[in-house]
Amino acid sequence: MKIMKNITILFLLISTLGICQKNRIPNKMIGEFDKILNDPTVLTKYDFTSNSPFKHILIPVDFGSNYLKDSITISNLENVHIKYITYVYSEYKSVKDFKQFELNRERLYNLKKLMPELFNKEEIEWNTVMQTGATSTDEAENLFHGFIVNYRPLPSPESITREIEYMKSMVDSVLTFISPVSDTKTLITTFNTENSVTIIAGDHYVSEMGIALSDSVFTSPTGTFNYGSYFKDSTVSTVLNRNKHWNKMLINCDLTGSMSPYSAQLLVWHKLNMDKSRVQHFVFFNDGDYTPDNRKIAGSTGGVYHSVPNDFEQLQKKAYKCMKNGGGGDAPENDIEAILKGLKKCENCNDIILIADNWANMRDYKFIEEIGKPVRIILCGTHFGINKQYLNLARKTKGSIHTIEEDISNLMDLREGEKVTISGHTFLIKKGQFVKK
Repeated sequence: MKIMKNITILFLLISTLGICQKNRIPNKMIGEFDKILNDPTVLTKYDFTSNSPFKHILIPVDFGSNYLKDSITISNLENVHIKYITYVYSEYKSVKDFKQFELNRERLYNLKKLMPELFNKEEIEWNTVMQTGATSTDEAENLFHGFIVNYRPLPSPESITREIEYMKSMVDSVLTFISPVSDTKTLITTFNTENSVTIIAGDHYVSEMGIALSDSVFTSPTGTFNYGSYFKDSTVSTVLNRNKHWNKMLINCDLTGSMSPYSAQLLVWHKLNMDKSRVQHFVFFNDGDYTPDNRKIAGSTGGVYHSVPNDFEQLQKKAYKCMKNGGGGDAPENDIEAILKGLKKCENCNDIILIADNWANMRDYKFIEEIGKPVRIILCGTHFGINKQYLNLARKTKGSIHTIEEDISNLMDLREGEKVTISGHTFLIKKGQFVKK
């Protein structure tokens, strides 16, 4: 009986290890991997329906194995911007003394051997998820284990043309049929409509990010318009409506590829609020007007466009021209350059607003100190996390961070070692900079 018990344990151990091949991991990599693996997010089961609105590929592994299945998929990815990678494993052990942490390191090591650049790019954010729902080997084997790589294609002239067409359809479909009467006390704008109006903003267009840009049927039998039901992600309009005290605004908006869902909101919101004269100046930027990436100079990249707020037709033309002339190229954008040029055009502007792509770092981050005024940052695309550069920009300028759910305005008060949680992600101040806990 004892022999049979030992054979059973040995069988479980072998099946748990699967085709796991033991690697000797260099000591310098162990610390690197442990930073990724420490403090995982705990979930009963990773839910792809709620956690994958962007384009992604999967690199699965079998339960108990470090062998990367379908790994050729990621090596074939070209002309894409990878921003977030999530490693998912399960807490359950078929063998009591199984060393899960060592297996986690092995999986990361095998991925690094395949794609070392994933570990060398500072802009890539790593997350780890530990699933706790399995209570047996069968249940654990039915859970996903492996890596989810979230990406979006780099912009091209063709994709930018589609983004412009989407923006035009969204803006025109709202504004052609309605005459706005704004309510200053709610997030809803009421329209004078003689009849019930149904607006269909084109097909179910999917952006280069993989986001459904338009669900997009808006019916107005009551003469009301709700941004949240019309735009898939209403971050920009929600934040601007929520902060009604902002005035004499200088609005700087990133118009590089994939930002059209947010810039469309900005145009609609401004048209519906022009009577309040809250905006004094607009700046649009595209990071260089298709300048080759190796010729872009931080602080003078170009691709910055200005517009006055009281001529909506001219404002639209400037926005579309900015998009047409450049889609951004590589990941970093020229946010600071745009703000500084805007301040020269509008020295009397009061609230400095930056509508930023959370996926993109700032090319000219080192020039933050030159701004000299608080910057209020509306972050777009924060599903997987918060870009630490924008937290630092808000803190150093004594500004604020704004997501669809919350306004964070006390970042400048944080001292060394203190923490802040934004959209479920915790950061602390370390050597004067935000780091993810």
